[in-house]
Amino acid sequence: MIKRLLEEFFENRNSNGLEIYNEAGIQHEMAIYLRNELPEYQIRLEYPVTRVFRPVRSFQKKEMDIYITNPSGDKILIELKVPRENCGTPKAMYQALEDVKFAEELRANGFSACYCVLITERVSFWMAPQADSGIYFKFNGDAVNIHSLHVAELPNFLIAKGGIQFNNSYHAPWQQFNDANNTRWKYYLLEF
Repeated sequence: MIKRLLEEFFENRNSNGLEIYNEAGIQHEMAIYLRNELPEYQIRLEYPVTRVFRPVRSFQKKEMDIYITNPSGDKILIELKVPRENCGTPKAMYQALEDVKFAEELRANGFSACYCVLITERVSFWMAPQADSGIYFKFNGDAVNIHSLHVAELPNFLIAKGGIQFNNSYHAPWQQFNDANNTRWKYYLLEF
């Protein structure tokens, strides 16, 4: 049900007045939409993982972008990334992969569903000239193809952060989105 609502969130707002200016803006718009569609659910933003897990466990991240619970107690995660035109592309790609790892971790620790959404206007995410290898290769083309990231795939300035091992591979098509200013964005939605 959440996946369908996330798809509708973008479909209903495509070329229809949603201004995208940063991650917090879209996070709040999405939370308002979900609260309207799911009034019996609790929807929290930037929720600390330590409030969910006792004793505290070590995860890829410390806070969940959107944390949802339903009346049955099911836990759902939505992680968002909104790399802007002026972002460092490889760094933003790495952060998106950290979100994927975080979603895997929470799914393996009792969450009923986890989702990762990345929306960007940065063409180098899906059409990078250097995308024949490395971190760019995971995002380039008509779809994202995410699998374990090895240190050898990283640019020099990210090597110290290390690789990221995933339990599975993930694939999702890039979807087109035009915002209120008719700026062309693309996004993907991964479900865990």
